[in-house]
Amino acid sequence: MGLKSAIPFLAWVTWRSWRRTLDLRAWAALGLALVITGSAVLFIAHLETRAVEDNERSLGGLATVLADQADRSLQAIELVQDAILAEFRTAGIATPEHYAEAASRPSMHTALQTWIAALPQANAITLIDRTGQLLNFSRYWPIPTISIADRDYFQALSADPALQRYVGQPVPNRGDGAWTIYIARKVAAPDGTFLGLILGAVELGYFEGLYDQTSPADDAVVSLFRNDGMLLVRHPRRAGTIGQTFPGAGAALIASKSPLGGVLRTISPIDGQDRLIAAHALKNYPLVLSVSRTAEASLAATHQQAAIVGAAAILLDLGLLGLVLLGRRQARAQERLAQSEAARAAAEARERGERALRLQDARFGIALDNMIQGLCLFDRDGALIVMNARYAQMYAVPDSLRRPGTALAALLDHLGARERGLGAAAAAALVAACERTAAQGHPVSLTCDFADGRAVDVVHAPIPGGGWLCTHEDVTERRRSEARVAHMARHDALTGLPNRLVLKERMDAALARCDARAPATVLCLDLDGFKTVNDTYGHPVGDALLCAVAARFAATVAADDLVARLGGDEFAIVLGAAALPTDAARLARCLVAALEMPVTVNGHALAIGTSIGIASADDASGTAATLLRQADIALYQAKAAGRGTWRFFDPAMDVEIQRRRQLGTDLRRALAEGQFTLHFQPIVGAHSQALHGFEALPRWHHPEHGEVGPVEFVPLAEEVGLTRALGAWILAAACRAAASWPDPVRVSVNLSPPYFAGDGLEADVRAALAASGLSPERLELEITESVLLQDNAANLSLLRALRAAGVRIAMDEFGTGYSSLGTLHRFPFDRLKIDPGFVRSLARDGGSVEILRAMVWLGRALTIDVLAEGVETPEQARILREEGCHELQGNLFGRPAPVADLAAILARTADSLRKPEAGQARDGVAA
Repeated sequence: MGLKSAIPFLAWVTWRSWRRTLDLRAWAALGLALVITGSAVLFIAHLETRAVEDNERSLGGLATVLADQADRSLQAIELVQDAILAEFRTAGIATPEHYAEAASRPSMHTALQTWIAALPQANAITLIDRTGQLLNFSRYWPIPTISIADRDYFQALSADPALQRYVGQPVPNRGDGAWTIYIARKVAAPDGTFLGLILGAVELGYFEGLYDQTSPADDAVVSLFRNDGMLLVRHPRRAGTIGQTFPGAGAALIASKSPLGGVLRTISPIDGQDRLIAAHALKNYPLVLSVSRTAEASLAATHQQAAIVGAAAILLDLGLLGLVLLGRRQARAQERLAQSEAARAAAEARERGERALRLQDARFGIALDNMIQGLCLFDRDGALIVMNARYAQMYAVPDSLRRPGTALAALLDHLGARERGLGAAAAAALVAACERTAAQGHPVSLTCDFADGRAVDVVHAPIPGGGWLCTHEDVTERRRSEARVAHMARHDALTGLPNRLVLKERMDAALARCDARAPATVLCLDLDGFKTVNDTYGHPVGDALLCAVAARFAATVAADDLVARLGGDEFAIVLGAAALPTDAARLARCLVAALEMPVTVNGHALAIGTSIGIASADDASGTAATLLRQADIALYQAKAAGRGTWRFFDPAMDVEIQRRRQLGTDLRRALAEGQFTLHFQPIVGAHSQALHGFEALPRWHHPEHGEVGPVEFVPLAEEVGLTRALGAWILAAACRAAASWPDPVRVSVNLSPPYFAGDGLEADVRAALAASGLSPERLELEITESVLLQDNAANLSLLRALRAAGVRIAMDEFGTGYSSLGTLHRFPFDRLKIDPGFVRSLARDGGSVEILRAMVWLGRALTIDVLAEGVETPEQARILREEGCHELQGNLFGRPAPVADLAAILARTADSLRKPEAGQARDGVAA
């Protein structure tokens, strides 16, 4: 019997029963049965509606995700196409012949294979000329003779000058027969001339495999259509449908109504089934992705739930009918029971009242004994009424004194005993508090301090009718916590030293009383080498080191000196009131000496040091901030002087700091106004002394300060964010100057580590070479080995990219670092430049010759040319030649000179540049 046919039957039976009883409860049951039945019908309808909405929402979300994935998969191919177009633009391709020659190179085939290897969705990348013939193909080499002039994408892009991209129809691949779509990008000359195409072949099987993994159910279908309804991909595949146009398909209908997508329910023209379809358009392509499920499978669970709900409604209605019939019988029995129940209830009420009183009394006792305060209640005569367990525990009160009626005097005698430690004074205060409470009638509070360190807060409160309530609370831990919080607010959590707040208070006090005889003096200290410890051993060792250093500082200063930690590895010391500047110098010497011995932390013997800045004030008008700033300036000068020393603040230091800040401001204007120039120092062959090249050295002539050296303005450029701008200018100017020199004279440019570590170096090098027309082989970039210690993977990748572009790479300051051998192992440099420090000591230090010989031997073993810098004397040049150096550089062969002064040098060496020199192979100059 169905739900709709059962409703009249239930209503008739209920009506017949209730008509006999004329009972209001029967009418209520009838109404409830109708409500249950109607609710079931509405609930079933709601279930079906919600199921459709849930399926549409689920399918819509999946369609959005898969559409985005398909869009990104196609965009990945276009990124490769963009990279190829960028290569053509960089190469300046402007004619079909130039394009055909560049596109058909074997190196381009290798690049295509590299790009395509990272794209599993791509079948191939193909370069096409303007006639439709293949120029290069990522899958084969040599290139097969194939024409695609008949393809729709070639005809569309070659005919329409404004069209730059086209997604073709799905076609079987001519190589392996796989269904494929092509994303075609136009290659055009700068004047718009059509040069050819870059094709990205996308195998539709890639998407079928992907959709096989993401299909939500067996009846689900995932499809990819063009906007005109042409089917490109379908999972599961249906024979004969790929490449067919279905204008009545759900995706096409949705696309015609909403360009972004939507959902609908319709009969699929592909498999003829009633389906719920969700479609979403690809953001960057004229394609629509749809996900659908059959309506039958989508609503199967809902239909099962509807059957269960209907059956439940029928059972509920039948149950109501039975309840109505039983109600009459129960009413009679209930009336008989009511009288006997009333008598029994009265007896139980009396028993409950008595039990409640006993329970309340027990609960009161439990609550009283579990209070955190000790409690006593006394009557007007001072006799004990009640005492809780906490009070007895606090003072070890025996049972004999806990009985009601115990006199207050007996309890006070017990509290005043020596073993309790209250003492006569505290006992007298308690007695006085009791008397005041009894006499004045208002609460009295006090704190009793025991000899064992405990502190107890006592409150006496009067009660109506006479007597008082006394509470005792142990506040010992609270006092200690408050003391700890107060200490933490004024001390460093790691070292326990006073913090900046205490330091400022002490400095303010010292400034307030200072004069010429007793100046206020502060020392700022910074640890030398602490960052290396932190980076090498980790922060736990660094924290332990800071604690050990703090202990050494505290043990070194006088009793009235204050040692504070400012943060990190920075400390400050305020001298006592009687200290003089000579005392500050003596203390600084002791502090430096205190850190000369290694600090042992966790089994590591750590060697660090400290630099100190000292500032004094004999005028009370100064501020703590000013004095601390002056000490910090002096600390900066101490670090600049070589660390491990100290400096007193001098007003000239502040002038120097202001000068440096002004130079930083002037640096940007100097770069824009052309205040920078390049000087060039010759590099010659060691044996023939023939000119091999020049090293470019930047110079800055400041309008006010005169010549500012690179040692000063290069760090300034890093501070003000002009490292790349300055480096790019040096590269461009050096390449521009070298372009006018005859081959094979090269130019060397030293790169600062911040410029190398930043972004844009490779682009700047390529731009400088392109703008000047200089051959990459004539440009040599010098780096220090510290560059490779910063980020091995990224920096090695950049070096290899520069080497691949033809630029030569030299290691500057070779032999001064601690990782030279590891650096040479990681990257094969073209040249090693021996630091001038080794060259200066050649004639007077036999050990330097041995070191030089080892470095030259290492270069020879690795087939790397060796250049010695800083050659000043003929004796140095002789030794370097005999030891096998290939090239020499230094004032012996020419001081750095502006580009205008190089003409004479180039003219004198014109003959040697036109003829290969006899010692050229040994000098390391490429023929």
